[in-house]
Parts: sequence; C-alpha cells; structure tokens
Amino acid sequence: MKRPDLVLALVIAVGLLGSPFYNTELVRSQLIGGAPVGALGSVLVLCTGLALAWRATLRRGYVWAHPATLTWDDFDGQRPAALTRRLVLDWAARFGVAAYFFAVSGMLIGFPSSLAGPLALFVTVAALALVLGRRRTFPGESLLPLTVALALVVPLWTYAAVAGVAAIALAWSSSLPHTVSRGTLIRHYTERMVRRTSAAFLDVWALLPAGRPVPWQNALAGRFIVTRYVVTGTLARRHTLGLPVFLALAVLATHATFPAVTSVWLLGIGGYLALLPFTAPVAQLHRVPGLRRWLDASNLRLHAVTCAFLCLLALIWAGVVLLLGIPASISAVVAVLLAALAAVRSVTRGPLDFSSMGMVLYEGVLIPAGLVRQLVRGPDLLVLGLIAASFLPG
Repeated sequence: MKRPDLVLALVIAVGLLGSPFYNTELVRSQLIGGAPVGALGSVLVLCTGLALAWRATLRRGYVWAHPATLTWDDFDGQRPAALTRRLVLDWAARFGVAAYFFAVSGMLIGFPSSLAGPLALFVTVAALALVLGRRRTFPGESLLPLTVALALVVPLWTYAAVAGVAAIALAWSSSLPHTVSRGTLIRHYTERMVRRTSAAFLDVWALLPAGRPVPWQNALAGRFIVTRYVVTGTLARRHTLGLPVFLALAVLATHATFPAVTSVWLLGIGGYLALLPFTAPVAQLHRVPGLRRWLDASNLRLHAVTCAFLCLLALIWAGVVLLLGIPASISAVVAVLLAALAAVRSVTRGPLDFSSMGMVLYEGVLIPAGLVRQLVRGPDLLVLGLIAASFLPG
C-alpha cells in the first residue's frame, strides 16, 4: 500500500474508532437505546477482552524465523531479542484492543465507581499473559484465560493479586526465545507462509485449523463412512474447542453491554464463527479435488451429514449460551441453525475462479462482481436468514 493510501486508511480508521468518544449519544442510541444496562457492563467487557487477548497471546505466533536468516545472520546472538520484540509488539496490540473496548463501553454505559480495581486487573492479567507467552506450552494452559470470569464473582483485587503473584513467580523461568529450536522456527515459518499465501489468493478456508492425530485406529473402517469422516475430522480439531467457549462469553458480554442489539444477530454471527473450525474436514475435500475423489459419496450425502452434525453442535453451543443468560426464543434457535447451514455453504464452494471475475464499473470504481459472488457464498445465507429470523415471534 502506498503512503497516501495508508494515511487515508488511517484517517478513516481513526475517525470510525473515535466515533464513540465524540458522537457518544448517537452511538449509545444505536447500541443501547432505552434498555437498562447492568452496573457491571463495562467490567464484563473488560474481562471478555482480557480473556480473548490472553488466549491470542498464548498462541505464540512470534515463534518463527526465515530459513535464510537462520543460515546466514544467526551468529550475532540477536535472535532472542528479535523474537522477544515480536512477542511484545503482538502482546501490546492485543491488549491495546482490549483497553479500547473497555474505554468505549465506559463512555457508552459508564465506568465503575472506582477504576483502581479494573486497572489493576488489566495490568496483572496483561503481565501474566506476557510471562506465559514467553514460556513453553504446558497442558491445560489454554483454559487459563477462562479464569478471568472469576473476576466477576470474587473481588477484582483478589484476582488481580493472584495474577500478579503468578506473573512475578514465573518471570524468571526459562525463556522460549532463548531455547526454541531452529527446526521449530522453520516449521512455524512454513506454516506462516502457507497462511499468508492462502490469504493473498483469497483461499481463506486454507486458514482453518489443521487436524491432529485421533487415537481411534478404526475411525474410517466400516459402514457410515461419511459420518465417520465428519465426526473424526471434528475430533481431530478438538484443540479448538476453546474458541466456542470464548465466543459464548463474548456473546453474553455483548448482549449485557448493548441490549439494543438483538440476540438473533449475536447468536447467528457467534454460532457461525464458533462452527467454522469444525467445517475444516469438508473444506479440505472441496479445496483438493484428489481428496474429494477419495471419498466415494455423493455431494448431497456429504453435505446432508455435515449439516446434520453441525446443527447438533450448534444446538449444544446455543444451549450453553442460553444457560448463561441470553433470552430463549424460537428466533434464537433458528439463528444458530442458520449459522450451521451457512458455515457448510461457505466451505462447500469450489476453488475460486479468477477467470470469471465479472468486472463491473460502478461510480468510477471497478468491482469484481463475479469474485465477490464467490466470496460471499455462505455469509449471504446467514445475513438473509437472520433478517428473516428477526421477524419471527419471540
């Protein structure tokens, strides 16, 4: 992107992001309306943002290095400093977003009577996330961000004190930037390049999580091969189960903070994002024709089984969200079922055809209508379906 374009994009972004601060009444009327808001609304937003930022930091996306750099320029001892700098920048960006949403929620619905507790919670959780992000992974660490929900039950200072003590205790442990192997750096670099190339060619479904071995020797042996394949593919992505949990908490926080936003849209969009990782097995078949020929089953049968299984998962997810406090209604159930169908529709399109972009001139701007039509397959069903579901009786 050229510098003038970058400056224009930054000006537009700052204007949009700053709208809640200089156009507060208009934004409040659109998101909240006249509905009452709980006293802990902004604290709930803060806890959700901290949990999501903490979880993102634990992915350790900074652990990669270019093979050429490791071969020719890795003799001056600067590798740990470069990895640490990358970690700190990623960490600061994520927790900066969490701070922004806390500030926005405070402007719209009011800050707590005392900011000392939320600030202490923010500082200690951010410090603990940074300390854990520079360590090696250990079993069960992906569940740690969920403990931020305890800050809504116990006093904020208590949770902040525990998080601060844990951060100090782990601060002098072994550093991953100093101990990570060259093989790990190169493997993560390769994965990063695959993701970047897929994004450059708009092959977004290549970004879905890869499967891991399933301890089930006869998983694909016997009858009901399509059902076995879909279930096994879901079990192979069991490491992504944390995402639906975080999204359920995010939906709850959004509903409590912005009650004017109907729960149909929250459940529909949240369910769509929660189910996407589990559509990866079917997405693989449609992205790679060789794999699709391996599975001797019709598209109708494959899609029907996948839709049925994802609808079951959607109902389970919706049940958890409804138990957390979202009002139950017919439209809410329809919304999550539409999310499942839209997710399957999204990943079952064929590879993008750049030869049929269908350029259309509109107001002096060339729009690739054919390419857009291919990209919105799935979200189109979700948006139209949620609009229709919004008119159903509660």
